[in-house]
Amino acid sequence: MNDKTQNMLSQKLSNRRLIVDLLALMFGLGAWVGVNGIYVQLPLLVNSAPEGWSLPAHMVMLVQFANLGPILYTLYIKYSKWACDKYITYIVLAAGALSTFILAFVYNKTTTIFGNEHSTALLSLMFVTAIVGCTSSVLFMPYMRNYREIYLVSYLVGEGLSGFVPSVVALIQGVGGNPECLNSTKPNSDKVEFLPFYPEPRFSSQAFFIFIGTLLFLCYLAFLGLNNLAVAVGERVKHPGSMETLPTDTRAPPSYKTNSGWTMSKQVYSYLLIMMAVVCFLSNGTLPSIQSYSCLPYGNVAYHLTVTLSSMAGPLAMCLGFVIKLPKVNLLSCLLVILIGLSGFVCFLAVQSPTPPLQNSWIGEFLVVLSWILISGLIGFIKLGITTLFRPDPGRGLYYTGVATQIGSLAGAIITPVFGDASKMY
Repeated sequence: MNDKTQNMLSQKLSNRRLIVDLLALMFGLGAWVGVNGIYVQLPLLVNSAPEGWSLPAHMVMLVQFANLGPILYTLYIKYSKWACDKYITYIVLAAGALSTFILAFVYNKTTTIFGNEHSTALLSLMFVTAIVGCTSSVLFMPYMRNYREIYLVSYLVGEGLSGFVPSVVALIQGVGGNPECLNSTKPNSDKVEFLPFYPEPRFSSQAFFIFIGTLLFLCYLAFLGLNNLAVAVGERVKHPGSMETLPTDTRAPPSYKTNSGWTMSKQVYSYLLIMMAVVCFLSNGTLPSIQSYSCLPYGNVAYHLTVTLSSMAGPLAMCLGFVIKLPKVNLLSCLLVILIGLSGFVCFLAVQSPTPPLQNSWIGEFLVVLSWILISGLIGFIKLGITTLFRPDPGRGLYYTGVATQIGSLAGAIITPVFGDASKMY
């Protein structure tokens, strides 16, 4: 690390409260840790769930139905005379923690609906955690405008860690490798059958979901600390001319006030919102639904590494916000082109499933895992870049960024039934 980089890092780390960084990080962690925790369990869940390989597509569709949360929130703040984001956030985080704890004990319960067996307990409780994630786009992130700009990066890193932390735990948990074919004979029968045997993980999905529920409870406590600890209250700002309904602290020092001279052309403003929608179209809608189809043909190990390592790449990319300057719009555009190219590659693999190219080669496994890692890293960095560009906006820039996030995610989920029908080939 050269002297210039060291000086830049020292400058960014000075004049800040690390305890507030930690609280903001934990607050961001609570946004999607519930949903991401369920996603990283997919290599285990798809083997026992009645939906099989189509379970990810079902889950993605359910997450998009959870957009009911931000819609109701938007209507509420528009027509309600009493709107306090703080108390709404308390309710949302508490609901996420409680539903995840319950999920730990009923995730494998199924019911028969119209003659078909479904994972109703898993999908129903995931819907509750998905409401937390979807609502966070228009509730959690805009709330961080109440704090100095440096803490927005901490929040975004925490949001990225909502995939990283469950992934690390899932790596420790393991899936036991690829299935093996074992001889099996039924009682009173001489017929020999070959059945797949899946090695047991190091600990159960129940223990995993209890851990995720505990994390969500800690996120609730972190938000409680942001609103009540004196050190956190002192880091709030007052936005001149703001149209936000969010609470602000008039006691904040004048030197912390946002510069009201922030400007951005209407064309760039709209372009960045469209870019955010495109990124979320891929990351929250299309790509998760086809991940199993693009990876499972290369084996359970490749699928597990893809799910876990790609979840780590996002927050690592967001950590660059601590040491680099704000990215330019042109750079974000170039990265978006690369992201679209890689996304097209993994979609091609999903279309070619169950016999994609290089299926029985280590090169194929390496390429599919590397592609997903790069995709996740690019998504994280582009989201960070767009969000930090909107942070100085004295208007509702972060709110509209959240709206664009949900619109893109919903649009991406519309095409997921196409991939869900692909399960018939298995």
